[in-house]
Amino acid sequence: MRVLFVTNHSVGRKRAGPAIRCVELAKVLAQHFDVTLAATQSADIEIAGVQIISETLAHPSRLRAAAGRSDIVITQGRVLATFSFLRRAAKFLVVDLYDPYLLEYLLSPHPQFPRWGYLRQRHDLNLQLLRGDYFLSANERQRDYWLGRLCALGRLTPRECRRDPSFKSLVGVVPFGISATPPSHTQTVMKGIIPGIARSDFVLIWAGGLWQWLDPMTVIRAVALVSEERSDIKLLFLGTQDPNPDKRVMPIRSEAGELAQNLNVLNRSVFFKEGWVPFDERQNYLLEADVGISAHPDSFETRLSFRTRVLDYVWAGLPMILTEGDCLADWATRQYVATTLRPGDVAGWKQAILSMASSPETRQEMRNRLQRLAPQFHWERIAGPLLDYCRQPYHTDRASDFRGKLVPFLTAGFEGFRRFRSWWP
Repeated sequence: MRVLFVTNHSVGRKRAGPAIRCVELAKVLAQHFDVTLAATQSADIEIAGVQIISETLAHPSRLRAAAGRSDIVITQGRVLATFSFLRRAAKFLVVDLYDPYLLEYLLSPHPQFPRWGYLRQRHDLNLQLLRGDYFLSANERQRDYWLGRLCALGRLTPRECRRDPSFKSLVGVVPFGISATPPSHTQTVMKGIIPGIARSDFVLIWAGGLWQWLDPMTVIRAVALVSEERSDIKLLFLGTQDPNPDKRVMPIRSEAGELAQNLNVLNRSVFFKEGWVPFDERQNYLLEADVGISAHPDSFETRLSFRTRVLDYVWAGLPMILTEGDCLADWATRQYVATTLRPGDVAGWKQAILSMASSPETRQEMRNRLQRLAPQFHWERIAGPLLDYCRQPYHTDRASDFRGKLVPFLTAGFEGFRRFRSWWP
């Protein structure tokens, strides 16, 4: 079986969540199948057992040829919109929907054309839902959401229900994962190295990007209050620049820096690591930190999200302070490996930080529990549903393809006409 992964994210030493997921799933499948990974940009890594095709955006013929040789094509993001020929070339098409980017767009719309950008994103998403044979979600909440969208597009048919009334044969749950190899500290990178962070300091780490659908502001305000009582507690934002050069710069990064500056804690209690730490070096920061953090507002994106940075904390055995509302925060609360707080609760964050810093026994108990829990997230384990599909691929029912295509097309056309009329003098 020949499997082709296609991503429109940067597959290199510096890579964000979608590219990390693509690479790690490719590694797992390469133990069983002939695997190729195609990326739109240059790739500066090698993967044992996986052929890498780079710069497909500039050379689409490379991707077309690879798709022609493949039995199964696995896509993510807006790949099918970028390379429309894949919809016809793929013998069997798997669409990875773990990142609900349409909901992210709602919280970070195009600054000049928010409505048109939304319509484009929704149209591209509907095309994927109409064309895919099998879909991947990251958790059960997501799976319910995607089944609802598929039902609205006519993909939950009587024939599919006879095949599998649970529709697990249509949408599987494949969470984000972690390596089965524990992290090891190879060099000192933070404590005693970054000016302002001493070896004896207590460090909170934000081990991911600064995106509009997250809430660094609440944490910065809480750390500013903490700094009035303790000068040895520091906060480091590890990811401040998207490794994908074609992505829009989000204003949250500058807004967070301005807030820290205005509160007089920038480079005193709050630090921003410029750029993006290479994937194979991030463990040094994680292992030097004392607590991993993640915060977000109360939004629909939060409810369906799967915060990949939290998996890094699990991998590194880091106790956590998290905003409640997403599935991983709920899991961490049940397993007693995190303190969770309401969205926007500055006072709660302050108290949680001080409590965690003064409770080494609690932190060690959390570390011990995380060590026992980590294996359930190993890539080899969570990839099971995808492996099963690739061993015996099948087509799913598209009896209502025409209706499904017509509805989003007419909707987009009506919206465009209405917008045009509103502009006409």
